[in-house]
Amino acid sequence: MQTQIRRKGAYGIIEALALLLVIFSFNCGKKEDGSVQAQEKIQKPASPIQTVRPQTNPSIASQKLTQALTAGKYAYLFFYETDNADCQTMERHLDSFARRTKKNVEIIKIDRKDPNNNDIVTMLRTQTAPIPLTLLINPSGAIVAVFTKVVPEEELSQAFPSPKKAETLKYIQEGKGVILSFANKKMSSREAVQACCSQAKEKLAGKAEYIYIDLSDRKESGFIKELKIDPQTPTPVTFVINPQGQVTGKYEGEVQVTNLVEAATKVVKSGCCPPSSGQACPPTNPQKK
Repeated sequence: MQTQIRRKGAYGIIEALALLLVIFSFNCGKKEDGSVQAQEKIQKPASPIQTVRPQTNPSIASQKLTQALTAGKYAYLFFYETDNADCQTMERHLDSFARRTKKNVEIIKIDRKDPNNNDIVTMLRTQTAPIPLTLLINPSGAIVAVFTKVVPEEELSQAFPSPKKAETLKYIQEGKGVILSFANKKMSSREAVQACCSQAKEKLAGKAEYIYIDLSDRKESGFIKELKIDPQTPTPVTFVINPQGQVTGKYEGEVQVTNLVEAATKVVKSGCCPPSSGQACPPTNPQKK
C-alpha cells in the first residue's frame, strides 16, 4: 500500500487548512432571511490541494508513517532540530503523551536537518516551517491538526477529530466544498433541509459533499461546541464551506438549494475578514423564494 498524504503547496497553506476545522472561529449575526452573516477568522488558502506520494526510496520516517497508516493508526509527525530548546521540551511532552495515551497513534520523530529525512521534509515542504512543528495525520492521510509551538499533553490528546469532523477535513483537503447540516429527529424541518442539501450536492456535481450531523450524537459533541451551535436549538443549522476552505454561509432553519450552491462555489477575496480585523464578510445572498 502506498501512503498518500494530502497537503497544500506550501507550509503556510497546510497550516491554514488544518486550523480551519481544528477550531472554527467566527462571529455571527442573524439576518432577516434566517441566514447568518459569518466573520471569517482564517486566511484564504492560496492554491489547490495536491495528493503526494513518498519517493521511491523512502526514509525510515516515511516507512514508519506508511506502516502506521496501513495499520489504521493516527500518526504524530514531530519535526525538530537537535539544538532547539523548545523542540526538546515538546519531545518530552510527546514522549509522556505516548506513554499515557490509549489512542491508536504512532509518534514519528523527524530531525529536519538530517539529510536522510529529505524525502518527507520536502514532501510536506517543512524546510522553513517554525519549529517545533507537530502534525497529526489521520489513517486516510489527511492532516487534521497542526502545532507550531510547545503544547501540553492535554492539547495533544484533544486534537483527535470526531468522525464527522475528520470526514469534513478529508473533503476540504481533497479540494471540495462541504455542506454541513446539524439537526435532530424532533425537528419538523429536518427532512426538508436534508433534501435541499442533497439536491445542492447533486447540482455541484462532485465539487462539494454533504454531511449530516445529529445534534444528539455524543461523538460529535466537541465538533458541535467548536461551531458554537446550541445542542438545544429548535431548528436545523447549516454551514457551507467553499473549496478554498472558507466558511461562506451559515443558515438557521430552512434552506434553499440555490443559496447553498452559490455559497459552496463562492470565492471570498483574501482582503475580506483578515484575522482580528473586526470586519464582516459580505453576507450570503438572501433566501430565494
